[in-house]
Amino acid sequence: MAAAAAAALLNEECTPDGIEFCDESDPYYEYNLILSQINEASKIGHWKSATRKLKKLARRYANNQINNKAIPRETYVSVLKCCLEDRLHGARAAEPARKILEEMSHQGYPIPPELGNMCVVSCLGGRTANGSHEGFGGIDTALAMLAALEATEEGSKTIESDTYGSVIMALSADGAAEEAILLSRSMVVEHSFTPEIEVFAAVADSAAKDGEKGEIVFHAMTLAKAAGYVLDDIASTKPGRDLLASGVVAAEQTDNTALGLRLLTAAAKAEGCEPDGGDALVASSSKAAQRASTLIHRRAINTAVQNNDWKLAVRLLQLMPRRSLTPSAWVWRKVVTVCYKNEKSRKATALLLDWNSRPILLHSESSITSSTPARYAARKNSPF
Repeated sequence: MAAAAAAALLNEECTPDGIEFCDESDPYYEYNLILSQINEASKIGHWKSATRKLKKLARRYANNQINNKAIPRETYVSVLKCCLEDRLHGARAAEPARKILEEMSHQGYPIPPELGNMCVVSCLGGRTANGSHEGFGGIDTALAMLAALEATEEGSKTIESDTYGSVIMALSADGAAEEAILLSRSMVVEHSFTPEIEVFAAVADSAAKDGEKGEIVFHAMTLAKAAGYVLDDIASTKPGRDLLASGVVAAEQTDNTALGLRLLTAAAKAEGCEPDGGDALVASSSKAAQRASTLIHRRAINTAVQNNDWKLAVRLLQLMPRRSLTPSAWVWRKVVTVCYKNEKSRKATALLLDWNSRPILLHSESSITSSTPARYAARKNSPF
């Protein structure tokens, strides 16, 4: 304190009368210098240098209560464009881009829609863990970018349907079916988007693979229908068949036999699936779909036999080979037996001949001798 007082006294004594000193230097010289360096680095594509200097400028001025001075929107946009080159430079620039989007949203600056959407899509990799590019970017970063875009004055109006779809498919590939279906519902119900059918197929496939999320599969199919897709038509495309196949798997998991048959019937009505029908393509699309379809037909046939409905049992049995499904010996015996009980000997005989000409799915070697059509027919005709 004494030194400061002495310096002030000395200054007063050394200042001539009638002369007043004033500081005419630019108080924002450093601000303008850093700003020009940022623009120059962005122009030549040095995204690391540009983002570091932008962070420095924000710390010294934009986020400083003493020297508060906002950063122009054009500077944010130029750095964002620099970061977006080569898909966010292999997503290595994903985090700086996220911070820029969040800062622009916080400042109330409009975010160019094409840049915002491109940022979200570019930070998502292929079907990798967390949807990242070798550890860079990923689902969490994309969701943060979406939140920043939705927080702007324009809100979700600037977000494209494909952008939401990319995030949903990344979530599905990562096994997050619950989050994926919530975002899908937001797209269809709140924003009135019509996502590509492959988006719903990805969500349904993720839920069906879990084994205990059948309701999510049905929800995805309901949203697809609400978006304008017709179940009787979607089997003409592979994503549509994948969606129906997931529905069949979920129907088997939840013991909803009627729904499983309904989905296969809808697939059969689709056009453009020659030479095979849409139901055959759906049932044989994967091991899980083939197993689920076989079990659904088996259960339906067993129910028809218990209700003594021989016509339905025969119809379901005849549908199985058309759908690339192989009936087991147990199924053949059940249908032939119900025909005999209803005194439909011609139908039973025709089934036995058909049975004898087809490959039989046997579950154990011990059942081979007791399950052949010839021995079964002889046993039925035997007085013993």
